[in-house]
Amino acid sequence: MLFPQKYQLEFLAQNQQKGKLEIVAVDVVNDLALLKTDYKAAKSFQLQQQAPVQGAAVYSLGNPHDLGLIVVPGTYNGLQKHSFYPRIHFTGAINSGMSGGPAVNEAGEVIGVNVASAGNDLGFLVPALALQKLLAKEPVADLKQDIHQQLISNQQAMFQQILQADWQLKNFGPATVPDEIVPFIRCWGTSNVEKDKDDVKRVNAFCNQPEEIFLSSEFSTGRIEMQFEWVQAKDLHPLQFFRRYQHSINQMNADNSAGEDDVTAFSCQNQLLSPVEGQHAKAVFCLRAYRNYPQLFDVAYISASLDHQQQGVISHFTLAGVDQQMALEFSRKFIGAVVWQ
Repeated sequence: MLFPQKYQLEFLAQNQQKGKLEIVAVDVVNDLALLKTDYKAAKSFQLQQQAPVQGAAVYSLGNPHDLGLIVVPGTYNGLQKHSFYPRIHFTGAINSGMSGGPAVNEAGEVIGVNVASAGNDLGFLVPALALQKLLAKEPVADLKQDIHQQLISNQQAMFQQILQADWQLKNFGPATVPDEIVPFIRCWGTSNVEKDKDDVKRVNAFCNQPEEIFLSSEFSTGRIEMQFEWVQAKDLHPLQFFRRYQHSINQMNADNSAGEDDVTAFSCQNQLLSPVEGQHAKAVFCLRAYRNYPQLFDVAYISASLDHQQQGVISHFTLAGVDQQMALEFSRKFIGAVVWQ
């Protein structure tokens, strides 16, 4: 659909008959497409109308590495926790090349579609409900415009939850910073404080919503990331500390993939912030526009405290595929949550 001059859609039936396929509808968030063909199959799958019970047998079908149709047995383990998108946790081996294949119950009814794997016997399925909605969807004249609207609607729903949430904060060295602000954003951390030989101590915290929306092999969107670093030195010359501090700042950038044909270059503004009287921080706020999806942008923000010669706190976030109003509202709430105690 995006590159019709480069690709064409065909099917290969069990009897080796080939034919062309037409895209009728797309669910870009769940990576699904509804295809149409004149070929009359002898049998077809039916969708299960109710979710399976915990522990029910499930069979995932696919064609990994073009080795032919295989069936992988597994178990239904409910919906994935801590995810904005409904995903079935399938305890079974979904291998590369099986994405888009059906997962069926013992009656042969489709309960979901293979979408991702996270290691041994840890697979994820898009629930059949998403297929039901796609089948019931009214045809649209412009699929690209429909994808554009789906991206906007999805991000509005996600950021409505984020912006309306009562953000959980945590102590972070001499500051407070956001923690797991909504259930689908998870956090973890690292530090080198136990290494006595290091002349600069670093404590890092990372939070993200890692599930991406696939737009092309070189372009993804939908991620949210927050990152914080507390840097503390002992008996370093201010210039030495500044170099270390600057190095940490330079490590933070946008983390979703995008090519020159997908997005513009970043346009940035520098600001001097004073979130609390007597506190100062240097901040950089950057936007890059989506070339084929107007009103959507990637955002990168970073700030660094300025008031101390031997320690500092760096705060950073990236948002992929948001409109400017969402970006500004998130920025205000984020800046207000990072406070030196």
